[in-house]
Amino acid sequence: MARSRASLLPAAAAATLFGLLGQLSFLAPSTPSLGRRSHSSVVRYSGGDSVPTGLVYPSPEEKVKTREADGITLFSTHAWKDDMTAILPATKKLDHAPVMIGVAADSGCGKSTFLRRVLGALGTDVKPGHTAIGDMLTVICLDDYHINDRAGRKATGQSALDARENDFALMGAQIEALKQGKAVYKPIYNHDTGFKDPPELIEPNKVFVVEGLHPIYDTKARSQLDMSLYIDIVNEVKFAWKVKRDVAERGWTEEQVQADIQKRLPDFAAYVDPQKADADVILRYEPSDQGLPYLKVKLIQKKGGPFPMITLKKELTLTGSKSGATLKQYDMDWMGSPATVVEMDGEIDMDNMEKQVEEIEANIVGLAGSPNELRDAMVKLKTSPGSQNGTGLLQAVIAMKIREVYDKLTGR
Repeated sequence: MARSRASLLPAAAAATLFGLLGQLSFLAPSTPSLGRRSHSSVVRYSGGDSVPTGLVYPSPEEKVKTREADGITLFSTHAWKDDMTAILPATKKLDHAPVMIGVAADSGCGKSTFLRRVLGALGTDVKPGHTAIGDMLTVICLDDYHINDRAGRKATGQSALDARENDFALMGAQIEALKQGKAVYKPIYNHDTGFKDPPELIEPNKVFVVEGLHPIYDTKARSQLDMSLYIDIVNEVKFAWKVKRDVAERGWTEEQVQADIQKRLPDFAAYVDPQKADADVILRYEPSDQGLPYLKVKLIQKKGGPFPMITLKKELTLTGSKSGATLKQYDMDWMGSPATVVEMDGEIDMDNMEKQVEEIEANIVGLAGSPNELRDAMVKLKTSPGSQNGTGLLQAVIAMKIREVYDKLTGR
């Protein structure tokens, strides 16, 4: 083989799903990633301790130790053990093929926060460890498919966003295998140490969320997804959000934040951002028509795709907050595909939240939830970042739609 570079949820549980993406509310603080636990818990679920391999792909030293098994190249930079193979029979059998959801965005854009709410929506607990695994849901962080560790990328001079730094051949083969109900030994990228830890065993589960920089980039991996979401934050919002976080948490200046964004921008534009053309639904963040710090949040739904569409009966205007809020719907061409957009600009009145969300919910067609489910979801997460703007509202809608997709695909 060539060396490639290349109804399930209770209503209350669905409510929990989208306070998580509250990290995407304007200037909200960052939260730890689901899959980026401290090393003390990682080693319990991986094949061994976190130590550097000392290998860089490509190099003669790496090539000597790299092997093939069942037609799959096992790059030695992934710290494989001799008794491991990429794909193996599962010990766990499922009644239905796993439902695969892809979530794509740049680093620090709220993917992992979103996934915490998915766990809550499914009403499942997860074992502590590098990969979040519950009785129904497994979250695969695609950073694990970085082909080099942190030192290796420094040697190659390439960023983690660069396609050449990701093992898409292994990623596609393993996502396909999981979709078929097989087990895999998945690589581990340890964010705490910067090393590639020995791979961990992943068994099939009812739902997989594959999140990271490139879930929609690779054709084979994308073909296994039942639904894909792209989180799209325009540069003006991203810069303001990162300034707030990095100045407070890292002591950076605004100039340093801008330089960091600009350094990543070419690779982001080449390898991450193009995925939004292939996503089924896009959650887009723009400055409000009234300017920052208020947000305009758009739910861009491709017509005829797997995302169950919502529409509005009429345009709404809500008052009481400093900015007020407007909700409207319109059709557009999204990168060559017809789409219907539901947009919320501004903020609701948090002192009158329950009544205003009831008004919004009554105006939505196609929500497919129980009566007042959206209202209850929003009220439950009232104190979460983003609950005052389209972040909380449209994420709560997506939560209900994930449940709807699962129910449809499994015949529930």
